Amino acid sequence: MSETVILFEDEGFRPLLPLVLSRPLFELRCGIFTLRERLQALSAGPLAAICRPHLAGVYGHGRWPLGLLSSSQPLLFLNARARDLSWLPALLAAPLDTVFLADAASSLPHSSALLAARLSPALASAVLLDLLEQRAQDALAELRRFAQLVEIETELLTFPWDIIRANGEQIVRDLPLLVRQSGWASAQERKLNHSALIIHNPAQVFLHPQAMLEGPIVLDARDGPIVIDAARIEPFSYIQGPAAIGAGTLLASARLRGESTIGPVCRIGGEVEASVVQGYSNKHHDGFLGHAYVGEWVNIGAMTSNSDLKNTYGSVRVVLEGLGQLDSGLLKLGCFLADHVKLGIGLHLTGGAVIGTGSNIFGVHAAPKTIPPFTWGGEVYREYRIEGMIEVARKVMGRRKREMTPAYEAMLREVFAMTRGSRADIAAAPEPKGRERASAADVEMQLSRSEVEAIHAFA
Repeated sequence: MSETVILFEDEGFRPLLPLVLSRPLFELRCGIFTLRERLQALSAGPLAAICRPHLAGVYGHGRWPLGLLSSSQPLLFLNARARDLSWLPALLAAPLDTVFLADAASSLPHSSALLAARLSPALASAVLLDLLEQRAQDALAELRRFAQLVEIETELLTFPWDIIRANGEQIVRDLPLLVRQSGWASAQERKLNHSALIIHNPAQVFLHPQAMLEGPIVLDARDGPIVIDAARIEPFSYIQGPAAIGAGTLLASARLRGESTIGPVCRIGGEVEASVVQGYSNKHHDGFLGHAYVGEWVNIGAMTSNSDLKNTYGSVRVVLEGLGQLDSGLLKLGCFLADHVKLGIGLHLTGGAVIGTGSNIFGVHAAPKTIPPFTWGGEVYREYRIEGMIEVARKVMGRRKREMTPAYEAMLREVFAMTRGSRADIAAAPEPKGRERASAADVEMQLSRSEVEAIHAFA
């Protein structure tokens, strides 16, 4: 396929905040891959991306990617909230200026959503500005005048809990794209008969040639496939499928239960169930993480756990920015931790908890259910100074051989500025009664200590 695929974000990014404050929609992991990685595995041709302005310098093709229109070849626009791409061959075979719409159930509050479009450069130029501004509904109104419309039965990511709900199924869908790559083989094909390895259904356990299994280990693929990239699995680990473990990740005597994805370069211990860890994050110690999403550069302290089931066995509610409290419809749902969140030891998170980008929470038994981005503290919460947050993030990223580029730093500063209003109540909150007000020196000491602990966690 020679046509350029252009990923675009639509109005649907808002309900997925704060998970997508510091990353575009197409960089959310669900299943084995992010959408961008899934298209690369499909060998879908040249990839380009347009996203929100503050992300364009890091993840997109700049603020005004007019060069995308310079070719005479057709352009294929693809919604960044898409998961299942089984419809893609049909669009590639369709006549020029064909538009695929997602059905209404996947595109609330609109009657339909722009799923994808195969357009001539002329028609693409008529809608590019709308797509650059995440006005896909305006673009669709223009396309209705000139293009052929086809409604497709598929699902788009709509709310944060869709990632959790769909993850196990998406691992199964992604599996053929992964194992067709060179070097992958099942445990049955590799004839792993080591006495320290207990493998149930070895035909559904798929291993990268550089995967390191240090028994005793139990790999149970009776309920779904297990995918282990160039990762290290330490003794006394238990992995239940469907599950995927990314390259460079360490499973430290962990219990990884079904429908879980651990992205690349993570450190995972304790118990994890039906959760997605985006990548480059640590949950190295004991504690429970269940039905949860964890972004990149997150550290979860020892014995910190989340609840994923209400005592009433009712569905879990989640507070989303601009939408208020919504009923997820799910009996089991844990927490959502955005990028660069740091959690101290022994914290308890309620089901449906949302902690915003860059927050550093410690020294309290039960954390609030909703914490705005760039919040620091425990018994008392304050705005996390951006200079300190960036200093910690730069050191943490360096420990994983990743450089914080000037563009990435500028993006974090922009996210800090654009979310300042969400922290207004924190700044105005009084000190707890019966507690002496901490001196500026004490506050600085606490902040420095928490920052040092966050850095050491990534050693």
